[in-house]
This record gives sequence, structure tokens and C-alpha cells, in this order.
Amino acid sequence: MPFADLETMSLSDYISQEAAKDSFWFFMHIPKTAGSSFSSELASKMRPYRNIHVDYTRTDVSTTDQMGGVIADFVAEMQTKDFRSASGHVVWGHYETLRAARPDCRVVTFMRDPVARVISDYRYQRTPMHPPYQEFMKEFPTLESYVESPASQNKTTLFMTGSRDALSPEELIERIGREFTFVGLLEMYPISFSSIFGCMGHKGLMPTEHKRKTPDTKDTQVEVTAAMREMIREVNHMDQAAYTYVQTVLRRHRDAIWAAKGRPPKKAQ
Repeated sequence: MPFADLETMSLSDYISQEAAKDSFWFFMHIPKTAGSSFSSELASKMRPYRNIHVDYTRTDVSTTDQMGGVIADFVAEMQTKDFRSASGHVVWGHYETLRAARPDCRVVTFMRDPVARVISDYRYQRTPMHPPYQEFMKEFPTLESYVESPASQNKTTLFMTGSRDALSPEELIERIGREFTFVGLLEMYPISFSSIFGCMGHKGLMPTEHKRKTPDTKDTQVEVTAAMREMIREVNHMDQAAYTYVQTVLRRHRDAIWAAKGRPPKKAQ
């Protein structure tokens, strides 16, 4: 079922109908959206599971070319092993290869407020947790230099469509609503988490993991002004449009749940 159905359906009906299907689930891990934590829980609940990844320390071949080979190897392995789930930093074009091999594939992902995600991405890539961090620090000595670089801009859109700018904001929203089974938000993590796992047939699950938190060091300290926040939103306008759409959809369901419990809806998030 497409995520756009949640614009009109109740969340409980949507989850029930999706849970009735026997599907292969793929988690598209957009960087710095709590994906490591979610992947860990997915690996424990939906076995057999595979983490699809490349070797970021290699310099002889690009990560894009590596991913193509890794995906091809996984597709071959899927012929002899009945995987229930997989995850990875896989952009849309490579995901389509998986879906061609498994037409029953359902794709889910998490998004994050664009300002917070870009800042977190910048901080993370300045740590040894990101293997080429020394090269990154030389190329982007300041947050502003990273924000100004096309490499940092509309990264969420790139993952979800395979391009940063091929679509209009309206086309992007339509694409997300049509192609994804569920899109969660880091800022609404509990309801997003429980809804996705509910669609997978695991009712009532709540998150327990919190992995790969970026450490606070002198290299990860950044000063973020109001002007910088506005700049990040402007150069990530596609990501902002997508985020606002998903936020609007999920807020309606969260507020309905709160109303059923006799509580006022939350003002933020």
C-alpha cells in the first residue's frame, strides 16, 4: 500500500491491511536519521536480514560503483535464501534493482528536519566513525563550506528519488506518497517506529536502541546562527518540501491517537 493512503485512511486500518501481506522489507537508510538504531531492531525482528554496505576506505572504486556490485551480489544470494528484510544507504536507482528481483518488496525510511539532519551529518563526518573523516575535514573546514557544497544539499531527495533536482516539489511529494510504504520522522520516532513494525506484523513494538551517537569533541563543535539555519533550509528546499508533507500526514494520526486518549494534541513537531 502506498504512503499516500494515509492521507485519508486511519492509521490502524492501514497497518492492519499491510500486516496481512507477506512481504520483503527494505529500509532505505538516509544518513543521520536514527537509521543505525532502527536497522539494529530490524535485524533482530525480521530475520533473515542483510545490511547492505560498501567499504568507505577504498579509493580504487567509487562508492556508487561499489554499491552496484554489492546489490548485484545480494540479488544473487536472494535466489537461494528467503530474506525477510534488508537495509542500507541505498539510493533509489539501486533500490529499483532489488524491487525488480523481489516485486513484493516494501520500502520504508526515516526523514529528519533538514536543518538538524545537515548539521548532524556534518558533525558525524568529522569523526573517526566516518572512515574518510580526515579528508572530509580538509575539504569542508567549516559548516558553512559544507552547506554551500552541492554534495550536502537535498540529500534526502537524492536517496528517495535518485536525483537532487529532477522533480518539482509537487512531483517529489507525489513520488514519495506513491512509492514508499511508510515514511517516518526522527522527530516523531515512537509512532513512526511502532507503525512501521506494525506493518511488518509486529504489533505494539517500541524502540529500545540508540546507536552511533556523534560524540561531542572539539572537531564536532559547531555554532549555528539563525542565518545559517535559514541558509540550510533554502539550499535544501526539496528536502524541506518532502519533510513538511510527511510531517503533515503523521501529525494527523498522532493527534488522533492523543485525542482518543483524551489528551490535547502536541503543539510542536
